[in-house]
Amino acid sequence: MKDAFIGIDVAFAKQKRLPVAVCTWSGERLVPARLRDLPFEPPRGHGNVATLDAAGVRQFALDAVDYVVRVCQRLGVNPARIALDAPSSPRAEGVRRRAAEAAMDEAGISCFTTPTASEFGIIHEKVRDHIEAGGAENRLPHANQLWMTVGFELFRRLGEIAPCLEVFPQATARVLGVAQVHKTVSGGVEAQLAEAARHTGWPSEDPSEPGLAEIAFGPSHDCLDAYLSAWVAALPERNRIAFGNPPNDVIWTPRVGNGVFQRPTVRRRPRPRQQPRPEPVGAPGELERLCPCCESYMFRRWPFGWDAHAAHRCPGLSSTGTVERKREFKSRFGHLFKCVAPRARSD
Repeated sequence: MKDAFIGIDVAFAKQKRLPVAVCTWSGERLVPARLRDLPFEPPRGHGNVATLDAAGVRQFALDAVDYVVRVCQRLGVNPARIALDAPSSPRAEGVRRRAAEAAMDEAGISCFTTPTASEFGIIHEKVRDHIEAGGAENRLPHANQLWMTVGFELFRRLGEIAPCLEVFPQATARVLGVAQVHKTVSGGVEAQLAEAARHTGWPSEDPSEPGLAEIAFGPSHDCLDAYLSAWVAALPERNRIAFGNPPNDVIWTPRVGNGVFQRPTVRRRPRPRQQPRPEPVGAPGELERLCPCCESYMFRRWPFGWDAHAAHRCPGLSSTGTVERKREFKSRFGHLFKCVAPRARSD
C-alpha cells in the first residue's frame, strides 16, 4: 500500500471546514489528492468560545481522525506521517517561550506565544467572565491563543494513527525566500506555490491532476498551507530543518538549496544624531505595508490602526494584556512610525 502524507492547517472558526491535504509521491513529485470530489467532508469548527468545551473539542478531533482514515481508505493509501500547523503542546512552566518559538525568534520569524497549561486555565476564566458580562465574541480576550487547544487535541488523537509533526507554513515560506509576499496579499498564494513547485513538482500542466482549490476545503491560502504542511510531512528527517529541540518541542521546515537557512539581517535603530531613512510613500500617511511584527496583517495606511492591531490581533507579540502588548509593539517598532510624513491639516 502506498504511503500518504497529510497536512492540516488547524482551524476552528465557526462553520469552517478543517483544511486537510493528502499527498503521495509520484516519482519525485508530491501530488495531492482531489479531496473536494469525495462524498464526505472534514468536520466544521465551532468558534473560539467553543474551545472552552473540552468534550466538543475532543469530538472535533475524533471527527478529524475519522475523516483522515476514511480518506486514506477511499484512496487505498497508508497514513505515514501527519503535519499540523499548530503548537503540539502547552509551554512548559517556568520558561518564557517554547524552544521552537525561541528558534523562530532567532530566525526573525514572528509566531504566537503558546501559554502554559496553568495560563490556559486563567485564559479560559477570562473568556467566561467576558461572555457572562455580555462581551462580544469578536472581542474575546486571548483570541489568538484559544485555538491552540484544538491543535493539542488533534496532535493527541491523530498521533494514534500516524507520527505527527509541528509545522509553520510562514516559516516554510521564509525558507523558500518568498515570505515577503504574504499569502493573503494579491499574488501571494501564487508566488509561494510556484516556489514550492520547484521542489515538489506540483502543480504541473497535467490536466488530470487537481488544482489548488480542489485539494482541500477553505480559501486558497488555507489550501496552500495544508499542502505546504503535507510537503514537510513527506520529507525524511535529513531533508528537514529543525527549529527547536526535537522530538517534542520543534517546528519543522523543508531543507532546500544548500540546507543552510539564511537568517535575515537585523535592522538596528539609528544612532541619535542620524535620521531614519524614510520608506517610499505615495500620499502622506497612506503607506501600504505588512505589519513589521507578525508579517501577516496588511496596514492600508501605516501606521493608522497599529494600536488596535497590537492590542488584540498581532500574533507576533509575547505580552498578554492590551496595554502591555501596545507598549511592546511601540518599543520594538516605534521608530518606523517616523517614516511616514504627517497628514496635512484640512482646516
